Amino acid sequence: MKTKFTKWIKKCVGVSLAFAVALSTGMYFSGQTVYASTAYTDAEPNDSYEQAQLISRNAQTAAQYVSNQSSVYRYVTGTLSNDDEDWYKVYLYSDDETYLDLNVGTGTIIVELYDSSNLFVPLDIFQFQKYGDTNVYEVPVPESGLYYLRVYHTTTSISSTYYFTIGNPQYSLGTYTYKFNSITLAAKATWQDTVDLTLIADIPDRAIGYEVSVGGCTTSVSSKRYFYNEFYDSWVATKTTYSYSLPVTNSSLLDQVWGAKIISTSSSSKTFTPTMTIRYVAPDLP
Repeated sequence: MKTKFTKWIKKCVGVSLAFAVALSTGMYFSGQTVYASTAYTDAEPNDSYEQAQLISRNAQTAAQYVSNQSSVYRYVTGTLSNDDEDWYKVYLYSDDETYLDLNVGTGTIIVELYDSSNLFVPLDIFQFQKYGDTNVYEVPVPESGLYYLRVYHTTTSISSTYYFTIGNPQYSLGTYTYKFNSITLAAKATWQDTVDLTLIADIPDRAIGYEVSVGGCTTSVSSKRYFYNEFYDSWVATKTTYSYSLPVTNSSLLDQVWGAKIISTSSSSKTFTPTMTIRYVAPDLP
């Protein structure tokens, strides 16, 4: 689990000009397309619901995050000075899961959520701390419509910066490698085994694989390696790199049974430890 400090640094760097230049350069030389995200900056005066600043919900999906498509990634940065408070308004949909993900520069920040039909009693109240345990909350959206956010801090003697998204969750990438039991594979023989990843506590909730590879041995041992999961329900041959690009959909959730198969192409028996590595994208959830 990343610390809040690490995550804050990552996000702050992500919105800086230096990072943008580096990212664009890296994507250019890698042949990938760069898609600009939408940044909303706290614009005064926005100290009341009448002055609320219009923003859009973050709509970036897991697949878009993996492919570096950030055109629908929307975030807000702001500064609370002394007894300041900032108001925002955003259209939310009741059919979508909605998350509020906020990182605090200093102290404690409170966010109150209001329905446009009642701007005096909040639907919910969320608290975020610089070194607190929680920086993501699921937001109740009883009906599709316009909602208001009141952002303020408890330590009014100092200023505090913040960074938040509301809408789809934010994502991070990870890698999980499962080591099967060591085997001695006879010449031209076949080995296969399965693993139920629902039993692995280290895998983040709702992690989705985007690449799977089967390894543990050299090319001289086997040039024929396969995988399967409950979606494919049959053995799928990996590419020449012994990896396979997965669709970034629920069909590739790590939370299912996966299988690996290796066919020996060697003329002698070999001892090794088969592995299956899945690169995944995971939402940051409460």
